[in-house]
Amino acid sequence: MQASRCALITLAAVACTVMPAALGDAFADGIDASMPRTIIVGAPRGHAPSERINARRSGRSASKLPVPAVERWRRHLGGNIDVPPVVDESGRVWTALTIPEVVVVGADGKETTRIRIGASSAVAPPVITSDGTVVVVTTNGAAIGISREGRIKFATPLGLRGRDLDAAPLARSDGSVVFGGRAFVELDASGAVRARATMPERAVGGLLDGPDGALATTDSGAVYVFRPPNAPRRIGTFGGPVRRGAVLEGKRTLLAIVGGKSLVGLDVPTGLTHTRIGDVGLGSFDEPVALHPRGFTIVTFASGLLFGVDSAGNEKMRAILDKGSTDQIPAAFFGTGDARPSPPVVVDEAGHVAFVRHSGRVGIVRPDGTVAITSERLCNNPIGLQPAGDRKLVVACRDGTIWMLGSS
Repeated sequence: MQASRCALITLAAVACTVMPAALGDAFADGIDASMPRTIIVGAPRGHAPSERINARRSGRSASKLPVPAVERWRRHLGGNIDVPPVVDESGRVWTALTIPEVVVVGADGKETTRIRIGASSAVAPPVITSDGTVVVVTTNGAAIGISREGRIKFATPLGLRGRDLDAAPLARSDGSVVFGGRAFVELDASGAVRARATMPERAVGGLLDGPDGALATTDSGAVYVFRPPNAPRRIGTFGGPVRRGAVLEGKRTLLAIVGGKSLVGLDVPTGLTHTRIGDVGLGSFDEPVALHPRGFTIVTFASGLLFGVDSAGNEKMRAILDKGSTDQIPAAFFGTGDARPSPPVVVDEAGHVAFVRHSGRVGIVRPDGTVAITSERLCNNPIGLQPAGDRKLVVACRDGTIWMLGSS
């Protein structure tokens, strides 16, 4: 018994000596292992804590959208934008630029913080964790954790670079963050690597929080689930290429646009698929879809049309988003030659749908299908739009400008 106690004491001493050194290699700021740490858990904080707002990528906003929406302010951030911003619980907009900086703009439109994130820019959209930390993954393969005050909390090498990490990260309710691409890498709330596993294919779009672990959809349409310590497991395939990833409807159905021409559902427990909408002659779909609070799926087309369809493919909603578009199938089909994809829409709990088109046209679709236009050309090359508080909406543009919209 005495020998066992001595062995345990020796192991504890070794652990206390080795662990701080190992952690010091992983983090920008050292951590004192002798000090207690508080870890905050729960749903990630913010009006838009991730690129599709929540861990299911549903496009659903808990905040009311402005109807009709008008410009409140605009700000140029001094660099271009390639990924959507995130919005914290106080309405501050966190934007990663194409230079190695993250800029924070307050709800009043004033820049509050500018954080340098090393020598490499962001390769994927930021994400906000349970305790309000903003995490950005860079092109050189580092996960950068930024406190609410703008201080670098950690800088953890992930062992991958560039497009091998460009899927949108997943912030989980236990405070951890999962990154995806050519591998799954999971960090705990302090920024330490908790698990790592190689993927057979490259994940696209964004990771989702599934019932049995993190879910990833690949270029080919295959779906994998990752739950440490198990290796990634293939659970099915959509049967064709998926460009922007999937959306989780309920607890068991993944929805994705396949080949740009059809909406397909995949049952997570069984891997079975069902085509909800095939090629209806309206041109290519925008990706990903959004989930309406009344239980149907919102799809938009590059031709400028919006439809709501239920699980059986029945139409529940229709609207024309682009000027000059038509909802008649033959005319719409022949008008799609130059159509480009647009950012995905956002929907609130009342059923209002916010959109920004590739042309810069911005507006709100009311539940009855009528459209309130905010601007015919807000900017060139919009990147995305996000809810930013009660009756507020932020639009990010590639030229580095963000626009705040509010109720008139």
